[in-house]
Amino acid sequence: MWYNKTMKQNIANYTVVIEKEKRIGTSEICYSAVVPILGIATEADTLEQVQKDIQSLVQFHIESLSKEGEDIPVESGQSFITKIQALLPYKTRLAVS
Repeated sequence: MWYNKTMKQNIANYTVVIEKEKRIGTSEICYSAVVPILGIATEADTLEQVQKDIQSLVQFHIESLSKEGEDIPVESGQSFITKIQALLPYKTRLAVS
């Protein structure tokens, strides 16, 4: 987090995870975005739209928390995004996105 002297505001950076996937029950492609520390997510038809939507959602969420007198979660700067392996049961149907 850093302080913008010109605008007299604190600025926080958030990790956003965006995935390209198929919408459940359809073959349509969509993009989902999640901000883990805030517990919020959205989806859109395009990468550009999901980026705009998650930015707006983050701002709305932070402003709502502030108006309600709640603490604003900020990242410690020690986030790790990784992939893991999991054993799948035999003959499991896979939904590849």
